[in-house]
Amino acid sequence: MNSSIGTSVPGRSRAGSERSEAFAQYSIALFCLVLVAIPLLPLILQAFSAQPLYGWDGSLTFANFVHLFGLPEIPALAGTTLLFCVISIAFSTIFGTVLALLVGRTDIPLRGALSNILLWPMFVSPLVIGFGAILTYGPSGYISGLYMRFTGQSAPWDIYTVWGLSLMSGIAMVPMTILYCISSAQQQDPRLEAAARSAGAGPLRIVSRITIPLMRPAIVYAFVMNVVAALEMFAIPLLLGGPVGIQLITTFIYDKGFEAGRPDYGLVSAAAIILLIMVCSLVALQHILLSRAHRFISIGPKGGRLQPLELGGWRWPAFGLVLLYIAMTMGALGFGLLLRSFVSILTPFISPLELLTLENYRDVLFNPTYRQSVINTVLLAVIGGFVATVIVGATAFVAQRSDFRMRRTVDMLAQLPRAVPGLIVSLGVFYAAIFVPGLGIIAGTLWILGLAYIIRYLPAGYGIVAPALLQVTQDFDRAARVAGASWAMTMRRIIAPVVKPAFLACYTLMMILFLKEYAAAIFLFRPGNEVISMTMLTAWIPGYTGIVSSLAVIQIAITAILILIATRLFGVKLHG
Repeated sequence: MNSSIGTSVPGRSRAGSERSEAFAQYSIALFCLVLVAIPLLPLILQAFSAQPLYGWDGSLTFANFVHLFGLPEIPALAGTTLLFCVISIAFSTIFGTVLALLVGRTDIPLRGALSNILLWPMFVSPLVIGFGAILTYGPSGYISGLYMRFTGQSAPWDIYTVWGLSLMSGIAMVPMTILYCISSAQQQDPRLEAAARSAGAGPLRIVSRITIPLMRPAIVYAFVMNVVAALEMFAIPLLLGGPVGIQLITTFIYDKGFEAGRPDYGLVSAAAIILLIMVCSLVALQHILLSRAHRFISIGPKGGRLQPLELGGWRWPAFGLVLLYIAMTMGALGFGLLLRSFVSILTPFISPLELLTLENYRDVLFNPTYRQSVINTVLLAVIGGFVATVIVGATAFVAQRSDFRMRRTVDMLAQLPRAVPGLIVSLGVFYAAIFVPGLGIIAGTLWILGLAYIIRYLPAGYGIVAPALLQVTQDFDRAARVAGASWAMTMRRIIAPVVKPAFLACYTLMMILFLKEYAAAIFLFRPGNEVISMTMLTAWIPGYTGIVSSLAVIQIAITAILILIATRLFGVKLHG
């Protein structure tokens, strides 16, 4: 009798544990599906509806797409968008690859520090880059004024052109290329270069015949990501193209859906669907190209350490070129913002020492709207980033460390939002707040911004945690099962501590992305839930450049402190 009870209770306990595990896994899968569906389904319905969603009668139509392609400005819009993409992608891919080679493979001085500095535009909102460009290189910018002061002529550049906004957008995209290419350049088999050296090949021949061909998958990956980034780019085209009437597809969506007195929701949704299809196609192409990357594998048992390529007499000129790029791009833009935040007006014709003031920071501190935007941004980054990390962890555990039969579907759902631009996430969540019962409760609050941010950056966090989980042996799971531990306990008590560095890196990334995000908030911000990026944009319109510069400096300072804590205290790496 006792024996039968002793064997049956564990059986019932095991069955109950399996049911609870299945319930948890199905719940996580359903949650991921809802996250992906929230911005997409209302957007798709609106694109095929003749009425706004709040008055939808259930009928479907292609009229919005017919209207869109019948607009007279569409051919010019498509041509401008194509030209913008070509210039910005070429700039970011070429400069990013060259800079990655110089700081990643050559013997130039301070290459470790330079590689970290070159990544900084990736941690800053494109809005900040756009503001810095205007304050520095605009017609009334500081460097443009210096050029006029010393030459007596107007500056030969004009950032209010397709070329100008393309190059400034390219500066924002260069770090993406560096990030992918520098890792590829540093992980090659040293025996290949050693053989080339023994055959008498110099650095240039080694780079052209060995290093760059082996970097081809990384370059292709970066190229496709730059195409996606160019199509998504909104802030810089808005700031530099808007005043002179240059429109891209993103600014077209913004103008028709936000600036228009009576927004045409169907037209806006149709344009957003076209953008979504283009981005999804590029992401699919990226997967196809990467599936063939095995032909370029060179990482294996190595016969030594990869040695930096010696540039000889070109070492210092190459170092100077990298410094010149940094000085003319992030150095100049950052200096312009910092200087403008501490002066009443920014002009090269009066010494900044005569114009010094703390009034801009005083306004930020004592103006309730500006102060609240800083508080809201920090809250979203700290709390929202933590919630996003928990969601990423739960999703990755189900997709990578469970026997759940739909784990591949969960994996796909976690990566799907990568193909959804931030502007479309914002628009989709805006429609969902109108259409989905109960979701309107959080409209106009920080919660709805947090929801949009989590949807937007779920793939970014998943891309950090999932590979780390794949590197952990399954022996831990099997041993825990033998000891009677449930799946949830195994993940919480054993696997999670092993991949703690990945979770810290994910949390850091989430906070950085939440700090700088602006596109996902475009259609969702209201009085009371302002964040720094949107407050900067609204303050720029009436010309409060001092306030904008102060907020930009505060945003950069918060990001810098966060990165310093993550790298120094928790050992998080920026790359590699």
